Amino acid sequence: MNMLIRLFEQYGYLSPMCKEALEKNTQIFYKRKGEYLLKKGQLSGSLYVLEEGFVRGFYMHNDQEIDVWFAFEQTIMGSTYQMYKSKASLEFIQCMEDCVVHAIPNQVIFRFFKEYPELNLILRRSTEDYCLQLEDRAFQLQTMSATERYHRLLKDLGSDVNRIPLGNIASYLGISQETLSRIRRI
Repeated sequence: MNMLIRLFEQYGYLSPMCKEALEKNTQIFYKRKGEYLLKKGQLSGSLYVLEEGFVRGFYMHNDQEIDVWFAFEQTIMGSTYQMYKSKASLEFIQCMEDCVVHAIPNQVIFRFFKEYPELNLILRRSTEDYCLQLEDRAFQLQTMSATERYHRLLKDLGSDVNRIPLGNIASYLGISQETLSRIRRI
């Protein structure tokens, strides 16, 4: 069964007709480490589900990459700004390992909202989860020290944290690699 369908079903019921339409419109592709799913300024995009691998979302600011999220297997992801505002993406999504990705174009998803009302509920619930993650991230950035944020990252990601290069962890935490090294020694 299509991984996208399997993850959508965690949020609610999908009719057989909806499943069939999703199956027909989902693309599965393979990306090598370092390749992009999305680049800043891109106008058209997709909703992605990561079957294998690990990706990061990041912004470029003053020629510096700023990591804002990491996603591992069985994660629904995409550029929310691009999807919901129909504007150019503000972020990059880059494969940090070789990846197997399922994708369905945003314009197809929006068409399916009319044809299959159950998708409205499913994607609303998925978006709610994403909003909760964003609120938690904002809370951490505003109230926790770098050391506390690092330990929270270790707790949240478990062994997956070992797949993330230290420079990307430092960027995500908003600290230098030297500071991260000091924190890790404590």
